[in-house]
Amino acid sequence: MKKLLTLCLAVLMVLTAAVTMLVSCHNPDHGDEGGNTTIIPGENDGDRIPLDVPNKNYEVNGEKTQYHILEWAAGGQNAPGQSWIAWEEGDVEAEDGDMLGSAVFRRNAWVEQQFGVEITKEYCSVDGNPSFKTRVFNDATTTSNEFQLITLRTLNIIELIQEDLYLDMNLYKDTILHTDQPWWVQDAVRSFTLGSHLYVTSSEMLLRDKGATSTLYFNQYLAKDYEEDLPNFFELVDNMEWTIDRMIDACEIVAHPNDGDDEINTTDDVWGISGGDDTVYYLFNSYGYKFAHIDDFGYIEYDFGKGDTIVVMQDIFLDVMYGDFYFNTHLNSSMLEEGQNIFVDGNSLFSSGLVKDTTTKMKNMQDLYGILPHPMLDEDQETYSSLVWVHHDSSLGIPRYVADPEMCAIILEALSWESYYSVSPIFYDTILYNRAAKDEDSKRMLKIIFDARSYDPGQYYDSGTNPSGLHGNDGLLRLTGSGSADIAGKWAQFGGAAEENMKEVNNWVAGNED
Repeated sequence: MKKLLTLCLAVLMVLTAAVTMLVSCHNPDHGDEGGNTTIIPGENDGDRIPLDVPNKNYEVNGEKTQYHILEWAAGGQNAPGQSWIAWEEGDVEAEDGDMLGSAVFRRNAWVEQQFGVEITKEYCSVDGNPSFKTRVFNDATTTSNEFQLITLRTLNIIELIQEDLYLDMNLYKDTILHTDQPWWVQDAVRSFTLGSHLYVTSSEMLLRDKGATSTLYFNQYLAKDYEEDLPNFFELVDNMEWTIDRMIDACEIVAHPNDGDDEINTTDDVWGISGGDDTVYYLFNSYGYKFAHIDDFGYIEYDFGKGDTIVVMQDIFLDVMYGDFYFNTHLNSSMLEEGQNIFVDGNSLFSSGLVKDTTTKMKNMQDLYGILPHPMLDEDQETYSSLVWVHHDSSLGIPRYVADPEMCAIILEALSWESYYSVSPIFYDTILYNRAAKDEDSKRMLKIIFDARSYDPGQYYDSGTNPSGLHGNDGLLRLTGSGSADIAGKWAQFGGAAEENMKEVNNWVAGNED
């Protein structure tokens, strides 16, 4: 009997130790008070880089601390659900059967449980009344500390940064915010750095930034009809032979009148490519060019107007935008009936757009479509490049005036880290690779597109300060509506102001370095 009792006690001690070990791996309160803890939830723990954040729990007297997110919206509506906002990335109230929404819900629930916070969210339109900027500024000046995280349209970041409304996240670099880790978007960290400061950037917590990535679609049925004359586009991409000349050749082969006359001029005709004015930016970037870059010291160096940049942009207008095969959805909008999309309807070979089009414009397409990166300029180019488009992109930042900035940083790091391991795989593999991409080749293309994502500081650090300038409605973006390709004239008109805007930002950066 004694032997049996001893054996039972020994087994109980082992089980107790095992349970303690399991709890310690999942509980942020485990460890030395005030020290950092590593938290690895879920299955396949060994595949994760440990989360390294301070050991904190913010529940007080049974009440969780608010972690309130302000997200930008558009169209004058303080609500999601528009074509600009394809996916929920903040607060999801319940698991509703949608795989991506359920992943976001489970991520939030885990963070809330571990750190004693309640994650909530609201939207504010960038063009509403009051505007997004006013909403943020009023919250700052009244010190209500209502928001702990703010996402904003990248187009508008500089006007908010220069108002000193965002915390320098580099204050917590390597101690809480490990921005060199894969759950932070590395090109965004480089491109948003100003001097030694990082006021806004992008992490795996965000979904809209992924949806704002430039993408080229093609109708696989049309390509099949012309397979004797067309190359295999996927093979061209794989062999680093997918160039603008190859795309133009394909457009000219397929485009033809289809309504009884000799011109391609109606929505019943078959076009080579359809897209908006934005394509000039997608192609300029896919050729390997940027309007500006951030130098090694964190200052903006303007590139447009130097070398062959003006000639290259002019060629995009002449060779593509004004080609007989290009249906400009902005310029020719009066030709389209409500809800009509000539690519979805099978009347263009290519469609130039964004990744999020897969869940908006393409969701009702009957023909099988394929996915490609936008083409390179020539075969001497070493990599493809996929522009993250500032008008639809999201970036994030911590309000400078929050009561507890450390808490904001901890929760942001945890959300970004957990998103990398549990939300992003579902986004890429399920939402894109299995639903949007209809074939294995397109899945491979999506990886190429996302590996080549590229930010252009010359757009977002100029657009917000000069909305009617080089990147505004009077500049390059709407030049196609005039039928002109006078890029040199536009540069002469707006270039000086654009460079002055960059100098102003650099002077502001230098002042903050003191």
